[in-house]
Amino acid sequence: MHRIILSILIAVSIPVLAVENKSEAQYTIEVLDAFCIQNQTDFDNIVPMAVSAGGKILPNEQADPAMRELGGKTVYVPYNGRNYIVAFANEGGCTVVTKTIDLANLKSLLVKYFKIEQIDRQSSLSQVNEMYEVKEKGIYQGAVLSIVYAQIETGYTEGSISFLPAAIINRDIR
Repeated sequence: MHRIILSILIAVSIPVLAVENKSEAQYTIEVLDAFCIQNQTDFDNIVPMAVSAGGKILPNEQADPAMRELGGKTVYVPYNGRNYIVAFANEGGCTVVTKTIDLANLKSLLVKYFKIEQIDRQSSLSQVNEMYEVKEKGIYQGAVLSIVYAQIETGYTEGSISFLPAAIINRDIR
């Protein structure tokens, strides 16, 4: 009887103990997907999502100036013990700013999920901007992802990833 109870306790405990160790990049992708990618047809959905997650709308003086000029907003979003800034504009795009960009894992996940292909890379003394096109067949094909991060020499770890829906790219650029 004791062996049966012990076996049941072990069987029930193992899944609880098997906590998945996610990389910082995985959390960033989850925020990008939930707030930007899933709302690509109406970024205005982001404000109520952020507020319901415990976030808030940032005042204009703290908002992303590019998105503000396009009529967008910037929100603070707490997620799983991390803090993100999400800036968006309906006729523009959506950006997630993170304190730790985790570049290698982020690129690996983007290749895995979206089959990205680099289309541009620009660098300055302080930062790098890499742009990728989504090649995965489906509703995201043709969208552009932009990753901006600090040069290693600066010592900064912050960065951002932006999502520009294929509809915006096709209308405005191609």
